[in-house]
Amino acid sequence: MTQVEAREIPVIGDSVVVVGNGLLDEVPARLLAAGMRPSTYIVVSDRNVFGYHGERLMKAFEKAANGAEKPPRMLKYVTEPGEATKSRDVKAAIEDFMLENRCTRDSAVIALGGGVIGDLSGFLAATYMRGVPVVQIPTSVMAMVDSSVGGKTAINVPAGKNLIGAFHQPRFVFADMQLLKTLAQREVAEGLAEAIKMGVIRDGKLFDVMEKEANKMLELDPSVAAQVIYDSIRHKADVVAIDEKETGLRATLNYGHTIGHAIEALMSPGMLHGECVSIGCVLEADLACRLGKLPAEAVPRIRSCLQSYGCPGF
Repeated sequence: MTQVEAREIPVIGDSVVVVGNGLLDEVPARLLAAGMRPSTYIVVSDRNVFGYHGERLMKAFEKAANGAEKPPRMLKYVTEPGEATKSRDVKAAIEDFMLENRCTRDSAVIALGGGVIGDLSGFLAATYMRGVPVVQIPTSVMAMVDSSVGGKTAINVPAGKNLIGAFHQPRFVFADMQLLKTLAQREVAEGLAEAIKMGVIRDGKLFDVMEKEANKMLELDPSVAAQVIYDSIRHKADVVAIDEKETGLRATLNYGHTIGHAIEALMSPGMLHGECVSIGCVLEADLACRLGKLPAEAVPRIRSCLQSYGCPGF
């Protein structure tokens, strides 16, 4: 993958997103340069993601610790992959692991994974010892452009998805495009549905690019994908900075999700989150059109764009 110059996007407070290529090896140095000196880092990941990227991250911390006066202790907790991991039981198991290892308030959590790991780890960090820092390293397109940014954290419960959680801003989000190379095309496509969503609600030019460059985007061609991912994150960061706790503007980011989550509750794991959101985007656009809030010609454009990525358009 062509080198992508690292760029920073401020979110709110001291929360920052770094977008680039090859960032994983730089994480320890960047955290140290930012003044993060916890006694312990706990890397939370799932079995699949840790198999791809975990040892590389741990070795980067080991290398950074050479010669350090008080290097941080490194712990890891590896879960099973899948939505079932985003649960009370798994959160409690990680908390017990941290307590058994005497992790104190000066610990920090590193979430290495997709949206499930990011949401779980963020909520874990929000509540452990009344709150410790969290660093997000998203490894899916969906997590990179959406769930890792903005501080929404949660677990699922029998009553529904994301019903128990907290707002807890990550100190850093490292959006390393190199980590996306392990994804299957279907996983890339479902994540790009969130970029299309952002184009619909925030940026007509971004939507135009998503319409015209489907093939390049599905291949994550850096000549196009780097800017699309950056713009998608930047737009979300702008919204979060204005309305962190979702009292108004931030609710627009839920476009496609109201219906999408209902579909997901019925169809998961057969359908991916982004595929359910894709259907939600089309149906909610159709509803907006019927209410006179959206031009009629917009609905087939939205449907066609999503379908060009292999996402369902209903």
